[in-house]
Amino acid sequence: MNLKFYNKEKKINTFIVTGKVDNEKILNNLINCVRENEKKELHSTTNVKGKFTGFKGVVSNQDFHYFLKLIEPAIKVIFNNNFIVYDAWGNILEKDGEVLEHDHIGTTAFCGIIYLSEKGPGTYFRDYDLTIEEEIGKFVLFHPILSHSVKKINENIERITVAFNCNKYNSWTIKDK
Repeated sequence: MNLKFYNKEKKINTFIVTGKVDNEKILNNLINCVRENEKKELHSTTNVKGKFTGFKGVVSNQDFHYFLKLIEPAIKVIFNNNFIVYDAWGNILEKDGEVLEHDHIGTTAFCGIIYLSEKGPGTYFRDYDLTIEEEIGKFVLFHPILSHSVKKINENIERITVAFNCNKYNSWTIKDK
């Protein structure tokens, strides 16, 4: 696994880690999951101005959990405690789609993105002045406080991703998971 680790202080120490998986079966199954779980009534209701599965749309997907197992070494670089996937959702951006700048403050462990397509303007992390380019199987793990966005798409493409938030898991505080 080829990892790039970015580290910059922002009141607290923050991080961005990228890597890539090449398990085509898992990636193709995740693409199908996003397409099949798209909720038309939720399109453009969040910072994602495009197609959206809902925040729990991918949480229970078995291939998503296989993906997390594959990237466990990268997760251990940034978070060495127990965690639970709180949200996992799929996005499809097409022409004129974008993701408005936002952060995931409130998430207590880390956040991530899996790129399931090659095309797009990348994910821009303002605090690092860094754009992570899309590549099938590439993933990004980042600190929840980091602001990020995706520029408006000006061409006829389809940008497919799965995004997720993970929270620190304390068995004495989470009884229903």
